Amino acid sequence: MKKVLTALQGACLLVLLLCQSLAMAATPVSDQAGLLSDSQREALVAKIKQVETAHKVKIGICTLQNLPQGVPVGKFANNVLDKNYAGGENGSIVLVIAMGSRDWYISTDNNMRARITDEQGINGLKGLFLEDLSDGKYNTSFNAFVAGVDKYLTYYEQEGKPYDPADEFNMLAAILAAAVAAVGGFCFAYYLICGMSNVAPALEASAYLKKDTVDISQRQDRYLYTTVTRRKKSKSSDSSSRDSSHGGGGGKF
Repeated sequence: MKKVLTALQGACLLVLLLCQSLAMAATPVSDQAGLLSDSQREALVAKIKQVETAHKVKIGICTLQNLPQGVPVGKFANNVLDKNYAGGENGSIVLVIAMGSRDWYISTDNNMRARITDEQGINGLKGLFLEDLSDGKYNTSFNAFVAGVDKYLTYYEQEGKPYDPADEFNMLAAILAAAVAAVGGFCFAYYLICGMSNVAPALEASAYLKKDTVDISQRQDRYLYTTVTRRKKSKSSDSSSRDSSHGGGGGKF
């Protein structure tokens, strides 16, 4: 009997998951949570279609108020990708936002996974849109996500390898910047020293003391209090549901 009930619960959960993912029509932006105005959504859709055409991919942004009970955001995002955004010639990618639980997740298929990797790629995209998402600047955040996908795909097509933020580090530029900072700091310090006309060197340390100006008759150390400041530790940004068919990653905002 327990096995039957467990099977029925699993079937119901699967049906619920399927129904809610299918409710997100195969449009580039499915805003069930109502985070965007009509004009913002239309402009975002137009931008996504331009990127899709340029790179022969499919891109989706889906928002909802609450996830189906018991369904992890990563699994839900993978299902949305498979049902509504699969079939991009060079890959598919979807960003899912669940407002009730403050979850975000990016799901990719294997073609997109080769272009936007699970580690550097997803973390790089997160750095582009997550702060605005946390601040409630949803339109800015979603546009930044799309622009990031466009940037990473363009890099892959031009360089033949996935984008890695570390590739932007230029050693020569870093050396020049350090040299300029050192010279600037030396010049500023020299200017300050030259302006201290009332300072002259002394032969002995006692020359800097003024005698009979301080009379210490008693010494005592007294402990007063301790101030403890606690900060809430941010949660891990990788509630992953990666498998053999999906890449991606996510977390809280």
